[in-house]
Amino acid sequence: MCTVLIRHLINDCSKLKHSLMPDINLNFKSLRVNFRKHGIEISENVFHRFHPATLNIGDEICVFCKSTFNLTKEHVFPKWLFEKNTNIRFISSVNRQSQTYNKAVIPTCSDCNNDTLAEIEKHIIKILDVLDSNPKIFTDELEDIIRWLEILDYKTQVYDCRRKYIKYDDSEYDPFWGILPLAHMRHFMEMNPFKALDYLRRSQRRITVKSKDNRLNSLIFFRTSRPHFDFFCQPDEYIYVSFPMYKMAVFYFLRKEFDNVKDAGKEALYYIDQVSKS
Repeated sequence: MCTVLIRHLINDCSKLKHSLMPDINLNFKSLRVNFRKHGIEISENVFHRFHPATLNIGDEICVFCKSTFNLTKEHVFPKWLFEKNTNIRFISSVNRQSQTYNKAVIPTCSDCNNDTLAEIEKHIIKILDVLDSNPKIFTDELEDIIRWLEILDYKTQVYDCRRKYIKYDDSEYDPFWGILPLAHMRHFMEMNPFKALDYLRRSQRRITVKSKDNRLNSLIFFRTSRPHFDFFCQPDEYIYVSFPMYKMAVFYFLRKEFDNVKDAGKEALYYIDQVSKS
């Protein structure tokens, strides 16, 4: 899956603060403020909305700001990642069900979707464009990639809370388990579905933290020979995203911190290898 580890190459020059789009900080700030104000209400709404025991939860809300107006469908995985190929699919590790990336959407108001999140996506693309030709990257650009990955992690958790379990592998459909959300069933063996709510809140809290200076060694870049988009994650643990148009991929440890990038890279390669064999 991955071939050559790319070091961050943070030299004296790249330690300087720099931004391709200085105003992007306002977009990240908007998300931080929204989750500080409404995070608990949003996560409770997301977690309980599709549970079969929930009645009359009310209108759909934007999962980023709690607004009920002008709701749109935000793609969990931006279309530029899978190059707008509507046939590319991903498989849930919980029940082995296949789903196209194009149909994985969550409710988001037009302001969050078309302004805040869209501008962040444009910013990330600009960073990757530069990184593709020059492996040196500024510290704040690394932090912005981390912020974007944490948003992506949050969106995947929201999506799993809205998606039915259905069944596992080739097993027969069970009318009892089949009515539960996928995220709840992730912790079935522990008999603690509320862990999904806890993970959802943690993902929000990560987004509310402005500085990512202590997270830089938890982000690893790879060169990859895979010609198509790859994604996998373990909620509250790590996330992997490939960029086929750049023949590049990133692996980010959501919680774990490292003294250096080399140690993080070795551990990331271990998880990548395990997933590729599964």
